[in-house]
Amino acid sequence: MESKKQIKNIIFDLSDVLLTGIKDTGVALGEKHKIEKGSYNQVWWTKTTTPLLTPLVEELFHGNVSEDEYIEDVLEKYPQMGTKEWLKTHIRENFTEVKGTREIILKLKNSGYKLALLSVHAKEWIDYCEEKFNFHELFDIRSYSYNAKVSKPNPISFQNVLKQLDASPEECLFIDDSEINIKAAEKLGIKGILFTNADNLGNNLFEILGNF
Repeated sequence: MESKKQIKNIIFDLSDVLLTGIKDTGVALGEKHKIEKGSYNQVWWTKTTTPLLTPLVEELFHGNVSEDEYIEDVLEKYPQMGTKEWLKTHIRENFTEVKGTREIILKLKNSGYKLALLSVHAKEWIDYCEEKFNFHELFDIRSYSYNAKVSKPNPISFQNVLKQLDASPEECLFIDDSEINIKAAEKLGIKGILFTNADNLGNNLFEILGNF
């Protein structure tokens, strides 16, 4: 029972936890255009490779290049994917809510937990998604990689959120769809839940928090 009392803060990932992300869009585009997977780049923070995860994507997520510069880089390598404006629109159209996650977040919020968002994302995409989905209203604290200039699984990204929450690692629970990020959080003493779907998340939260 002691561990249940200790957790006061829930830290959520955004992509593929609350909103679908760039990963699935990139996979679909690669399949549609029959792009050889051997041509994909490997970025160090994920095992997934897609034509959208070019080396410049990390600079985009850290706020060092614009979306236009990033899209131009993608199309220089994969021109078969279309025009810049088409690709920008297509990416935005594929941001949708993950079924069931918002309801869980609202339940946690109404139960008195302090909620934080820790996301690796681009400013232009966040501006669009915040306006469309209003998800930012759910969280007490939001930390985006493009502002922080650092991204998960770098421990600094977690430490920044802990500082904003004024919380110790033991008082926090972290939810993410990446095993790499979960392990990074756990090394700092933050308990993690690997997200697969909202139903499983609800069950995991019940086991850890009780009837929240």
